Amino acid sequence: MEERLLEMAEHKAGILIDALPYIRDFNHKIVVIEYGCRKYLSPVAEQELMQDIALLKTVGMKPVVIHDTPMGVDKFRENKRVAKLLELCGTKAIGICGVDLQTLHMTLDNGYIPVIVPNDIDNEDVVIDPKDTALEVAVKLQADKLVYLSSHRGIWRDVDRTEVYSRLTIPEIRKLLEDGWVTEGVISRIERGLQAVEQGVNRVHILDGRIEHALLLEFFSVVGVGTILIRDEDKLYVHEKN
Repeated sequence: MEERLLEMAEHKAGILIDALPYIRDFNHKIVVIEYGCRKYLSPVAEQELMQDIALLKTVGMKPVVIHDTPMGVDKFRENKRVAKLLELCGTKAIGICGVDLQTLHMTLDNGYIPVIVPNDIDNEDVVIDPKDTALEVAVKLQADKLVYLSSHRGIWRDVDRTEVYSRLTIPEIRKLLEDGWVTEGVISRIERGLQAVEQGVNRVHILDGRIEHALLLEFFSVVGVGTILIRDEDKLYVHEKN
């Protein structure tokens, strides 16, 4: 029994050691997360995702969450609900209505995770796509990462959909778009991702939020589980160049 516990402890220690270069490179970096996969998650899976977001903050990153609102649900109640789920994970979170750059900087500087609903009280009835809000916020904050969480894993390498491209540069993405290789469901996120990278966001991640611990696997492992969009190979992190 003791030998088994020791093996488990050594395995966990190994995982932490492997993650150290990533944690170093991501320290104090802003990551904007468009939480667009809620309807695909059970309450348990949703809470696990919130735990992962809280963990990102614990290891030194600065998450910002943008979410949509299910049909028939009050936008501002939903905003408060998502912030509360994060607080249940032992972190500080606060709901924000609309995009206010000064408020965002203030909340981040004071150790909070901003949780943004695209609408504010003046445009409550206007339909605003959270993907657009996430793009706007990422560009205004010059975020290191913009993450689109949905039911799409990324850009598929093959017609059988067995594997996605792990990393693509802007020229490579444009070629895939021209060739009609990018599937309909993910095009809207890829197009916004291109805009983000061209406007200064370091990289964009297209992830399937239904995958357990997708954020952690994407950020802290060599291969990842989705598709990364970068301007060019000069934008690689230090740990990716070794």
